[in-house]
Amino acid sequence: MEKPFHSLTAVLDKNRQVLVQTHDFPDHDAAGAAYGLCELLMRFQYDCAIVYGGCIQSISLANMIARLEIPLFHLDSFTPTENAQTVCVDGSPFSGTIKTLAGNLCGIIDHHPQRKRVDSPFIDLRTESGSCSAMIWTYWQDAGEIPDKTTATALLAGIQLDTNFLSRNVSAVDLDAHYHLFFMGNPNLARDIVNISLSIDQLSDIGNAFRTVLISQSILLAEVHGDYSAELLSVLADFLLRLKEITLVAVLAVKGTEYHISTRCRDPFIDVGHVLRKILVGIGSGGGHPHMAGGIIAPGKYPGAKDLLDKLAHEADNNRRKNESHSQEYRD
Repeated sequence: MEKPFHSLTAVLDKNRQVLVQTHDFPDHDAAGAAYGLCELLMRFQYDCAIVYGGCIQSISLANMIARLEIPLFHLDSFTPTENAQTVCVDGSPFSGTIKTLAGNLCGIIDHHPQRKRVDSPFIDLRTESGSCSAMIWTYWQDAGEIPDKTTATALLAGIQLDTNFLSRNVSAVDLDAHYHLFFMGNPNLARDIVNISLSIDQLSDIGNAFRTVLISQSILLAEVHGDYSAELLSVLADFLLRLKEITLVAVLAVKGTEYHISTRCRDPFIDVGHVLRKILVGIGSGGGHPHMAGGIIAPGKYPGAKDLLDKLAHEADNNRRKNESHSQEYRD
């Protein structure tokens, strides 16, 4: 069987620019994976650039981009060459995470579940992988190349962010990639990039975050008001999941006319990405992994914290029963 990197290059034209496009709101894993792939393709004389279509909401990601000097271009300020080829990394138009493609779709490298049937000349989907950066590490192995220290550090930071330092949704590929990249890159810098994610200006927001908290059995919903970044929502959700009585957390930020939601789950029988996608039908959009997901509720569609918690609890219960039933059938 042909290795993924060779299959990818087989569909790419060296005479046309290659745009490595992340999901619209990139995180460390998206940026690290895109940078890793772009650097590898450039070693094989491809004209390559990294692009994204949304916005950077993370303090630590901005720090990562600056310290590693990652050339990341927004579509609004980037003019691709004619007939540019696009390879989507850590997202795709079929998962709902990329709204506008930068060029002609040639490849998808992703570890997120896809919402629609995927159609692309090259497809590498590994939902079992905890990070896309680990997947890109295997492309370097396929190519017989060794990443430089900066690339190794970017990939390492991506793995650490998406697996929470190898504590969630870790595959054998994540472990192998982390082991090798740890000694190739700068592990102290990668750790600092991921860990230093908040500023002192956010202390009051953190203190106010737990004033509106609703609980239904082992599910907690916190509604916060103010200028909460996606990164701060994630930090709050991770923190609240440490409560021993809670197995599923949703943190909702009322931001202007939109409502942003970040979820975390440690119940092995609940796929929170699937649950969130279902409860947001008709009022917004969302999705992600079984253990973490995010979404947006459209202006004027927010049903209120109590109704949203009821929907979340109902759908989570249905999902748990279904998955427990399938698990029992498998054991039988």
